[in-house]
Amino acid sequence: MKIAVIGSFLIAILHSILFYGQKLGISVFLFCLALGFFILYLLDKNNKIKNKKALILCVPIILISATYFIFNNTFFYVANIIALIILFTLMVILAVFEKTSIGLILNRAVYLLLGPIEFLEEAIGSIIETIENFFHKKEVSKEKNEKLRKIIIGILIAIPILIVVLMLLSSADSIFSSELKEVISTLFRLEIFEKQTYINLFFRIIIILMIAVYLIALLYNVLEDNFTEKEVGEKKNWTIDRTIGNTILTILNLVYLVFCYIQISVLFMKTGNMGDFDYASYARQGFFQLMAVSVINLVIILITSKRNEINKKLNYTKVMNLCLSMFTLIILFSSFYRMYLYEQEYGYTFLRLMVYVALITEAILIIPTVMYILDMKINLTKTYFVVIIIMYIIVNYMNIDNVIAKRNINRYFEDTSGEYELDIEYLGTLGIDAAGEIKRLENEENKMIRKQVEFYLNQVESEVKDINFQNFNINRLLVKRMLEE
Repeated sequence: MKIAVIGSFLIAILHSILFYGQKLGISVFLFCLALGFFILYLLDKNNKIKNKKALILCVPIILISATYFIFNNTFFYVANIIALIILFTLMVILAVFEKTSIGLILNRAVYLLLGPIEFLEEAIGSIIETIENFFHKKEVSKEKNEKLRKIIIGILIAIPILIVVLMLLSSADSIFSSELKEVISTLFRLEIFEKQTYINLFFRIIIILMIAVYLIALLYNVLEDNFTEKEVGEKKNWTIDRTIGNTILTILNLVYLVFCYIQISVLFMKTGNMGDFDYASYARQGFFQLMAVSVINLVIILITSKRNEINKKLNYTKVMNLCLSMFTLIILFSSFYRMYLYEQEYGYTFLRLMVYVALITEAILIIPTVMYILDMKINLTKTYFVVIIIMYIIVNYMNIDNVIAKRNINRYFEDTSGEYELDIEYLGTLGIDAAGEIKRLENEENKMIRKQVEFYLNQVESEVKDINFQNFNINRLLVKRMLEE
């Protein structure tokens, strides 16, 4: 475990350099590259990789981590951290198992993340052993190691002396003191001659030790323990009696038939005669109800579709499931259209655009669902996962804050009737990515808009003022240059 111990400490130190006291930026991308390479190297070195196809998950990991030095959306700032943890966990599990199931993945994911607690003692023991081995190697190199040991002791003794000397010199010469502060601050982001120095250093070392120990324990969990041989439990075959299933499908399809008839006749054909209809309530309630309906429909299709034997002939169950899929598609379109009407009335927001993305994703998922119903050869779980990951990456790269600002402001400028009311307060809550579009409003005649824009740009200017290596972000740099011009 020598390589694991040394590598874990290097990863922990890299984490401290990239993230301690810093905003997220290119640091996330660099850390994910280092961590991914380190874990995969150890798995390969210990012959633990049984499924090399799992390594394709490196692609979404790289793409998602790269968003941190391109965009600045607040929602994805948090959501992508969760996504990266899930993808890393999934990659390790899929790599070490030849065959997997949903139950096995969920079980191993919990064990992978929480299991290291069981190996904390082994992790600490391996650290001590590595240190001892560093000073006590084979007898052949005893003389060489003794010399190295004395050098290290000399360095350890020199460190406190050096600190005292530097403090005295900095007190004697203000120029030397300021230059020294700048160098140390740049390298370590620690102001070494102020009161908080030692507190920061203490907490930084504690964090490094915690991350290193956890990572070593995690590697023990995967490499040393029989991680792939633990009993997960028998796979449950969720089935239902055909008559019962057909009855449920028939009743649901009749209800959906009535619902879809109402949607087509009232919403699509009488939109212009709906008066003071509450679009906001209708759109949002429709969306959340749709999510529940979609989950229910999916579960019913999975349970009632017979997969034990290939039967390419249509039967009543398949027909009912196909109808269920068709009605789900109509409901999706209905919800999409309601959101479109609402957005046309009140403009674009993050939630409304995310609703569009979710509805499009669900509509795409209908295709593999229909293939599953018709007994075509398809891994439904894998297909769902691929579609969802692709859509998630696409929405990450949409530069969604910029899109929201651009479309709302364009509608404001294009509206000759004066009926469209620009929600400038909402635009002021958008991230740095929207600055270029919002700046177009700084010379507007409306005093309230000008005031809000000025306040927003001042906030943005303060956010982009300090750009360094760790928090480097392309849009942040472009906005800083734009504001300086």
